[in-house]
Amino acid sequence: MQFALLDAVVVLAYLLGMGILGIYQARKVRSSGDFFAGGRGFNKFFMMMHALGTGTSAEDPVAVVGAAYQRGFSGVWYTFLYLFATPFYWVIAPYFRRSRYLTTSDFFEARFGAGLGLLYTIMGVLTFTIYIGGMLKSTGTIAQSVTQGMVSEWLSILIMTVVFVSYGTAGGLIATVVTESVQGLLIVVMSLLLVPFGLVKLGGFSGLHRILDDSKFDLAAPGELSVAWIVCASVAALIGIVSQPHTMEVCSTGRTEWEGRVGFTYGTFIKRLCALGWVVTGVIMIALVANGTVSDLSHREEAFGAAIRVLLPAGFTGLMLAAILAAQMSSLSAFMVAASAMLSRNIYRRYLHPRATDHEVVVVARYTGLIVVAMGVGFAFYIPGVAEALTYFWAVASFTGLFMWAGVLWRRTNATGAWASFIVMVAIWFVLGPVGQRLQPYVPSLPWLGMYGDKAHLHYLLMSYLPAGVLVLIVGSLLGSPLEKKRLDDFYLLLHTPVGREHKLAEAGVDVVYMGRTEGHPWEIKHPHLVNFGGFLAALLVSLAFFGLLYLLARIGG
Repeated sequence: MQFALLDAVVVLAYLLGMGILGIYQARKVRSSGDFFAGGRGFNKFFMMMHALGTGTSAEDPVAVVGAAYQRGFSGVWYTFLYLFATPFYWVIAPYFRRSRYLTTSDFFEARFGAGLGLLYTIMGVLTFTIYIGGMLKSTGTIAQSVTQGMVSEWLSILIMTVVFVSYGTAGGLIATVVTESVQGLLIVVMSLLLVPFGLVKLGGFSGLHRILDDSKFDLAAPGELSVAWIVCASVAALIGIVSQPHTMEVCSTGRTEWEGRVGFTYGTFIKRLCALGWVVTGVIMIALVANGTVSDLSHREEAFGAAIRVLLPAGFTGLMLAAILAAQMSSLSAFMVAASAMLSRNIYRRYLHPRATDHEVVVVARYTGLIVVAMGVGFAFYIPGVAEALTYFWAVASFTGLFMWAGVLWRRTNATGAWASFIVMVAIWFVLGPVGQRLQPYVPSLPWLGMYGDKAHLHYLLMSYLPAGVLVLIVGSLLGSPLEKKRLDDFYLLLHTPVGREHKLAEAGVDVVYMGRTEGHPWEIKHPHLVNFGGFLAALLVSLAFFGLLYLLARIGG
């Protein structure tokens, strides 16, 4: 189906509507707390849509559909690797809210000192660059494929960037979350719309099984998506999720801790539902190529765009492309706001202008996010594919995630151990990973250089640097000097003081970065242990249910 005028009208109407809706929210921004954290006043629906929108981008279906097109149902693990980490979100979320920080850099500076606070800011900017680049890359790949070259990769990136930068710069997190309440629904549409059209064309799930080999319905595959690959990547995902620089705003901008828990956990579960649609779409594409309906693709990451082009009628194609842009812009605007918070607060105010007023910080923030966006655009034209960008992202997040977990769970963790761990992990990743792989042709005498650089060897790379990082973290923390007692006491008091009991912090003389709303949820206050353990178990059951649903989808019609 050719990209028609009706499709173009649908896409342009969507872009215009989101731009107007987002820019209109600028009138609600009166302080840096509003710009960076929305006043910490979002309800559960907004928090769920924020978690879904920020955590989902078009690179997810591009990577999953592409991997499923090449390997079958096992391709789902490019996003399902977070499935069994999701119950931990219920426990993690309140600690971000209780910290009363605006950025994760605030966390690192409070726990480990100014040096690691600066390191995290640099790593956070690098992480955003990688992720923004991957998203822009996937946008260009899809748009060019869907329109069969009518809209070039660079033009689609430019148009989308202008829109999300406009409303993100004007309205900050408030504009981001309000637009995500619309875009989140479109993300679900994007994820599931192709499945019924594809199944009708093939004669249902039984038609899939008649056309395809049984191996395409296995939940693991040799090499890239083996059981070892899935387990190692899942562990890295759990380690890295806490230090992803947008997790602070996703967890801590609700009215109470309860909104953060529900939003982060169950907004993410909606993404797991979307992933089921992506993997079935990828398998449908294998069958369409096998029966001659679609020509074989030169690159697996063309599969999602090709599915849109061949399965959807006019109008629906435009709706799908609008939904893809929704997934992109919801994440990109959130990342830009989080990046601007780190650059304006943790660089500009911390080192360049300590006496900057709150208004000046907001003004600086409105422009510094553009730096990260510009670097992301550059990265988009550097990386060979979207799956590579995802594996880079998991690695970078795990570098700092390891000692962020340790900084909460083990009081003896200090800056010495954290620095040593970071340096060792980065060095191993560089030498054995993708950087070493690119250098290896120039140093043929070192055959081991970059030996685990391919995404199929991700599990070997993780097993090389993560255990080494843990060991060095422990040794360095035992040998180094601990943080002063008062500073540690203040840090842990923040994390253990529920929202609604801020008077305890005032009595102890603990400095608070930003409180926002301070009402506590009655369940959190009266039954904290029941909420913690009961909520975790409920989320674990939902995770198991999703795994069971994945298994059933792979067996229906067989």
